[in-house]
Amino acid sequence: MNARPVVLCASALVAVATLSGCQKPTPGVTLVSGGHTVRTESSVYCRDGQTVAKMDCSTHPARGQVLRVKQGAQVGVDVDKTLRAHGWLLIDADRKQRSNVQDTHYLTLDANFTGRPTPGIINLEVRSLDHASDNATVTGLWRFQLVQK
Repeated sequence: MNARPVVLCASALVAVATLSGCQKPTPGVTLVSGGHTVRTESSVYCRDGQTVAKMDCSTHPARGQVLRVKQGAQVGVDVDKTLRAHGWLLIDADRKQRSNVQDTHYLTLDANFTGRPTPGIINLEVRSLDHASDNATVTGLWRFQLVQK
């Protein structure tokens, strides 16, 4: 028997096994300002009845992105279609403020570094919801840090 077909077959089986063991990627969120862009997948993401409150969701605490921006610069937040469909919030984690529930894919804010607990840094979170209302359950979390240029 020729070894080449056996090697090709074994390689194909390894590739299939590797792909089947991969987890489906989570939706992404992108921040844009001054011609610079950062994008990340979720730090926490819940599927099929999982909830953040039950702590049974997929977690990746190291995920997050830093975007350097100027004081007063406009920052755009762009969410994947999945988040838009169910609703999402933008949270200013330092000031414990939140946006209204969003049902569009894009939101803008001005980077105001004045009076921050850590000067020159704004900690933001995007939270996905199970439905677009004020009493919805949080189903995902994306973390960003704006750093003043």
